[in-house]
Amino acid sequence: MGSYGKLAKRAVETEMPIMVQIQQLVRGAKNAVSLAQGVVHWQPPKQALDKVKELVWEPSISRYGADEGILELREALVKKLHNENKLYKSSVMVTSGANQAFVNLVLTLCDSGDSVVMFAPYYFNAYMSFQMTGVTNILVGPGHPETLYPDADWLEKTLSETKPTPKLVTVVNPGNPSGTYIPDPLLKRISDICRDAGSWLVVDNTYEYFMYDDLKHTCVEGNHIVNIFSFSKAYGMMGWRVGYVRNTFYLLCLLS
Repeated sequence: MGSYGKLAKRAVETEMPIMVQIQQLVRGAKNAVSLAQGVVHWQPPKQALDKVKELVWEPSISRYGADEGILELREALVKKLHNENKLYKSSVMVTSGANQAFVNLVLTLCDSGDSVVMFAPYYFNAYMSFQMTGVTNILVGPGHPETLYPDADWLEKTLSETKPTPKLVTVVNPGNPSGTYIPDPLLKRISDICRDAGSWLVVDNTYEYFMYDDLKHTCVEGNHIVNIFSFSKAYGMMGWRVGYVRNTFYLLCLLS
């Protein structure tokens, strides 16, 4: 790096995204198909595309807005959370995708040197978010070899025996990359374990509508729980970078 010095250690030690690694592996290969990135084949709803045409001419859209997102959108999302997700203590912050929501949470809830917990197979962006923000004590719990459900017994033991207690536990429901839905009783048990240990629980619900075999997606609510949602997959808005995070008003104040 010459006279400019070295790069930040946290940047150097952050793992390369798996999507980039796969792209490098298949580059030049014939008949290779990359399954590294989740991209749906449908376009955003026509109503959204038509509304955007109107909004680009609205002067207020090009000005600075509320840090937590447009009021009308947040009010609509609160109603959605009430009606669909049965979350009734909802304060919402709109973010540039669910990934920014997760980074915001790590920066707000964790300090360098804190322990955090995630489960294999884990979402690589969440792992990278910990690394790039200086949280390097990442404890990776096992998933059941057949169901890939997070191991709640391991979590309970880990949170009770690790000192200081891990600051944050995160799960993706349904899972990325596993696709496994965490049954409601198991999700509630994980929530109770985190509450009793004094750990935050962050649940990524990006794939809430990707449910099969007559299963129904459910959420958990509590003062120690943060739920993350996204428009990307369900509405074909991957490039729009719109997501939102939900918790109590206290956390919203911290994030604003």
